[in-house]
Amino acid sequence: MPKPEFVRQYGDNPLKVMFEDRGPQITFEVENGYDLTPEQEKALEIAVPETHGALDLRIPILERADELFIKEGIPVTPKLGGVSALDFALKGVSKAEAVRYLFDSENVMGEVKLTKEVISDPSHIEIWGDRFDRFRGGTDRHMQEAVNKRVRAIDFRDEDPNSFLPGHNTVLWDGEKRLQHGLLEYLTSRPK
Repeated sequence: MPKPEFVRQYGDNPLKVMFEDRGPQITFEVENGYDLTPEQEKALEIAVPETHGALDLRIPILERADELFIKEGIPVTPKLGGVSALDFALKGVSKAEAVRYLFDSENVMGEVKLTKEVISDPSHIEIWGDRFDRFRGGTDRHMQEAVNKRVRAIDFRDEDPNSFLPGHNTVLWDGEKRLQHGLLEYLTSRPK
């Protein structure tokens, strides 16, 4: 559900989490837990580490989940995603691996009407996303790592450009809207 609706229903309780099953990945949206106040942390009765200037409840969840997955031999990797997401993906499944697989398989490229000639030119590819921050997670950044550094990545979230991968062609969307609405604004603004 949209964040305003979630907050209306559940307030600022950091233990209320949205769940989304994406097939090879399950996402927990820890909407109220990625930038806790000291009072919220105290009420949780567990230590929440400060990560890049924020008390992020996702970190102890990620660490405990990883510990349990390893102990039980479950091939799942927990990863920070987006601003508030904690993604649980099958080991070896990532956006970067998907991009590499696509570009390495002529059969798959043929299915989506791509050629080696097209993908060899960085101006023919764009990466669209909302999390390219190299410090606080972001699976979109991993897609960017799988392609030529000159490929343009457009970030539809307000992020600090100093947090982007050095040497990569990452730009912030300069339109009026953000996230999926920013992407739609961008797509409708392009020449036909």
